[in-house]
Amino acid sequence: MSMIEASIIIGTYNQREILKRTLESIFNQTTSPDKYEIILVDSLSDDGTDQMVEQLTPTCRLDYIRQENKGKVVARNRAIRESHGKFILLTDADIPAEKNWIEEHLKYQKLFKNVALAGQTIRLRSPGVTDTELPNKFKHLQKLPWSYFLTGNLSIPKETIVEAGLFDENFKEYGWEDIELGYRLHNMGIPLRFLPTALNHHLHPVAKKDFLNIMYKMGKSAIIFYRKHPNLQIKYYLGLNPIAMGIHSLIQKMPRLKQFIGKRAPGSPFYQYLLEQYYYLSGAKEALANG
Repeated sequence: MSMIEASIIIGTYNQREILKRTLESIFNQTTSPDKYEIILVDSLSDDGTDQMVEQLTPTCRLDYIRQENKGKVVARNRAIRESHGKFILLTDADIPAEKNWIEEHLKYQKLFKNVALAGQTIRLRSPGVTDTELPNKFKHLQKLPWSYFLTGNLSIPKETIVEAGLFDENFKEYGWEDIELGYRLHNMGIPLRFLPTALNHHLHPVAKKDFLNIMYKMGKSAIIFYRKHPNLQIKYYLGLNPIAMGIHSLIQKMPRLKQFIGKRAPGSPFYQYLLEQYYYLSGAKEALANG
């Protein structure tokens, strides 16, 4: 057990086919397979994920855990607690990795004493259209703001993330649980650095209509973040400023204006942004109203 250096943390629910591709990419790494493990927590998928995992031939240790569906945060925390590696590598079920992904994270984790490393993720936006999770303007090993603590491609010493208290399990909806943890780590003095040589690929494009529901859930999660850290920096970072709130109230009171924005959103980045922010702040205001 002492040989394991890295623990790859993955939570999943009904992602059988892309999960298989992701796991196989992690089996096929330049790092020796006795140096790392995968902790896979399945929130009771009913799409045959369990049979698929049984049929795999892992090159490294693979711990497969099925538990009641209590959300991504709970799954990740359990996986971290049950891991054996010195370093935690966080990713998702739909993000296959390049062959040197683990090698790059381990190389620079060993170079620094205590650091979080944010790898680069290529996102599939739509068929044939990709962009990067982190801006390419950042330089190799540059220190990043805490707001870039994104956990589709991130490594950190296990001891450090445990000391920070892991992910906050009050986050039940989509969003902010990773960046809130990044904020706590920042307050602990843990630097976040950019590691573009650790590359993976997010293969789950989100339709615009589905993204509006995601934005609504993110708004609800934003209030959890703000109530935990009730200061002006966080309030304004989360977009909970008087101007945004006022615009939301105006649109809410004028159904025809909302309809106008909705009709133009599909062909206009500006109107799409307005619509997304409307749904985001709708979620936030609902969470505020519910106490």
